[in-house]
Amino acid sequence: MPYVTLQSTGRLGEHALSVDQIHGARLATRHLIDLGHRRIFHLAGPQDWIEAEARMRGFLEEMGAMDVPTTAPILGDWTADFGYHAGRELLRQRDFTAIFSSNDQMALGIMHAVRDAGLDIPRDVSIVGFDDIPEAAHFWPPLTTVRQDFAELGRRCIALLLGTIAGEDPEKFRASIIPELIVRGSTGPPAF
Repeated sequence: MPYVTLQSTGRLGEHALSVDQIHGARLATRHLIDLGHRRIFHLAGPQDWIEAEARMRGFLEEMGAMDVPTTAPILGDWTADFGYHAGRELLRQRDFTAIFSSNDQMALGIMHAVRDAGLDIPRDVSIVGFDDIPEAAHFWPPLTTVRQDFAELGRRCIALLLGTIAGEDPEKFRASIIPELIVRGSTGPPAF
């Protein structure tokens, strides 16, 4: 029976397709580093999610490759409420200039906390999300985020299934989908 799974571990070999989560996280992290940030926190997703683990791994790999010190990622739950409460706690210390959030919803919560603290985005804190949900372009300021091409992922899944049924080599359909960094108004150089 032909099948395809949407996961990024690579354990199911020729039956798996995914967006390269590690690459996307590295793009987000590199963007902040290139802007001059050196005190970057990562708000990760729940660690029982493959995507959250991959995004955290990408963040840590890029920080290490660029020789930027890091703190332990903060484990979240994908919700704006968690992002808001985590943002409020982090702002008590204000020992960072940027946050890479593992999804746009938590980034929205962080943005809310930053505004409640009377701070400016991106002058005081730069924020990058992940997913590029349709609302991300309408946050204030519009959210810099990593776009996943879900339509292309769906097309490739169908092509893999149909190709397998037709007896084609599944390897020709398996290239990971490379996400794209969408730069908007929520990131800028650090003020200090």
